[in-house]
Amino acid sequence: MRVTRFDGRSIAYQGIEFQGSPREVFWSRYIEPFLEDLTVQEIAAAVATARERGVDAKQLLSEVEGLLLSSCKKVFNRMADIDQRLHGKGYPRSVPLRAIEDKYEPMKEFIERRIRAEIEIWRPKRRHEGWYERNKFLVWLIGTIVGVGSLIVAVVGLIVKLL
Repeated sequence: MRVTRFDGRSIAYQGIEFQGSPREVFWSRYIEPFLEDLTVQEIAAAVATARERGVDAKQLLSEVEGLLLSSCKKVFNRMADIDQRLHGKGYPRSVPLRAIEDKYEPMKEFIERRIRAEIEIWRPKRRHEGWYERNKFLVWLIGTIVGVGSLIVAVVGLIVKLL
């Protein structure tokens, strides 16, 4: 068996049964970094899409949360199925299905915290923000003209006082 961890390092076992160390590695935060990264990427994509399309991200994030939770539960259930098959040595029904709650609950909390944080900081793009992005030069030009105009008025005022 050879797998690559999230950090790119390899884990390899051969000629042994699925118990002890190989089983521990399988259940010891192997999959979680992948799921956490997927969560962060999907939330960021949802927020970016909401901004781009001008829709409220709060509703979209609720949908993303449900999909992420469902997907994570499926991943952990699939891992439990694989564990049962490998641990049962060809007779999966001879060993109990491993409970997944200890793995799913922390992942569920991670997803819920990330979604809540995004909802808390969400603010829709304001109309003027798009206008400013398209007209930065014009804003700079007007600011420069106003600044130069103010300088001219100040200089003229000083000259008038001196006369």
